[in-house]
Amino acid sequence: MKKPAAAALSALMLGLFSAPVLSASTAEAAEAPAAPAAQADAGRQLWITSGFLSYHTRHADRYRSANTGIGAEWHLSERWQLNAGHYTNSVNGSSNYLQAGWAPLGMQLGANTRLRLGASLGVVNGYKSVRDGGYFPTLVPMLAIEHRRVGVNLVYIPSLDDRVDGALAVQFKARLF
Repeated sequence: MKKPAAAALSALMLGLFSAPVLSASTAEAAEAPAAPAAQADAGRQLWITSGFLSYHTRHADRYRSANTGIGAEWHLSERWQLNAGHYTNSVNGSSNYLQAGWAPLGMQLGANTRLRLGASLGVVNGYKSVRDGGYFPTLVPMLAIEHRRVGVNLVYIPSLDDRVDGALAVQFKARLF
């Protein structure tokens, strides 16, 4: 695969990462009533997300590390969410994404902080070396830490032979409601 394609795939994975939605198991939820604060945080939420700060694990000097942008996460429930956004990718292209996220794993880290883990399936565009810049499918892991009305999304994209240069990225977010 050409070097621009590898950069495109790395940036793509960064662009699609978002916060997963976490909950306790159904059995746990049925056994213990939720506190009022936890109930307010549990269901539907709207988050505004930034672009990404990324570090590519190979050939980092080839890529843009400040991937500016804006997006939204609409948490439908404790486990499911929809995401959409726009960002400048690591190869200086303009990318848009749309995805659905599922986060079945997570834990409370204190009264107001949650850790969420899952995966996101969607589409992204803006990489000339992949489908001439058109939309193509993606599947990426998700990890988020949320504290009250602020949070960060973290992602690691592993290197794949000479096709994808791996990356670490962080995305910031703020909850509107």
